[in-house]
Amino acid sequence: MIDRAEPDRGEQLRSQLLRAFPSVALSAAHHAVDLVPPAEFSSPGLIQETNNAEWPEVTIHGEHLEIPNRIYNVFPAGAFERLTPPSRAAAGCIYTRHPDGRTRQRALGLALSADMDWCAPFVVQLLGEYVVEICIDIEEFLADGAMTYPNVARGLQHFAGSNPAFIALTRARATSYWSEYYRTDFPHINTYPAIRALDQITRQA
Repeated sequence: MIDRAEPDRGEQLRSQLLRAFPSVALSAAHHAVDLVPPAEFSSPGLIQETNNAEWPEVTIHGEHLEIPNRIYNVFPAGAFERLTPPSRAAAGCIYTRHPDGRTRQRALGLALSADMDWCAPFVVQLLGEYVVEICIDIEEFLADGAMTYPNVARGLQHFAGSNPAFIALTRARATSYWSEYYRTDFPHINTYPAIRALDQITRQA
C-alpha cells in the first residue's frame, strides 16, 4: 500500500490567500499571510460569485484575483503591529473577509493605512455588504482621505473602470441591503452611504 501524504492545510491556506493579490503586492502579502492562524472552516466561494448568475473574474493590473468571500481565521491583531506598512495593509485586506463586522471595520482601517492601490477590490466589496457603518467609513475616506492617500483613490477609480460588472454586482447587493434594512434611516437610495460611495468612485473612473 502506498502512503499518500495529507495536503498541508497551512500551505493550502497560504496559497489561497496569496491568490487574492496581484503580483506587485505579493512581497507584502507573504509576510501578512505567514501570521494568519489556521481556521476550523474553509473559505466558501469568491466575492464575485452569486447563486443566480455568473459574473466575470475580478482583476487588477490586468491580473485575475481569487478573493475569498469569507475567511474564518482568528484576527491576530498584535502580530500585525510588527509588520511593515504595506504588509499591514495586506493583512487588513485579508481580514476584510472576516464574518465579524467589527473585525472587518478594523481591517478596513489597516487596508487603507499604507496608500496601496491594490486594496481597491477589498474596499469595493465592503460596499456590497450589510454593515452600514463600514460603508460610512468608506464614504468619509473618499471625501476626506483621498488627498492623503492618492494611490488608494486612483486604485479605486482604476478598479471601477476595469471591473464594471463587479461594480454593477456590488451596486445590486448594496441596493438589496438598503431595501431590506435601511429604508427608514435612508428614505432615498441615493442617500445610502454605499451607493453614494459607489457613485463617487465610478464618477471619477
